[in-house]
Amino acid sequence: MTDMIRNYRKSCTAVKKRIAELREIEKLLKNQGDEVKIAELDLTRRINLLYCEHREMEEIIQHLELYQRRVKERGNS
Repeated sequence: MTDMIRNYRKSCTAVKKRIAELREIEKLLKNQGDEVKIAELDLTRRINLLYCEHREMEEIIQHLELYQRRVKERGNS
């Protein structure tokens, strides 16, 4: 269980890093006035999907940690 939680945390970090990269690309293209390229790359949709994915992973981590605590509490009783 601990490994699963750790792997979800690594994935969350990777997703946040990718969001930052895409935001940087989006910012650069906006500064260049290249809205067409932003649309071609579908950056807004991709960034929004990554935010959704990150939220879902955070929820899963919370559920796994809660489950892990419950199992420990039962073992200590």
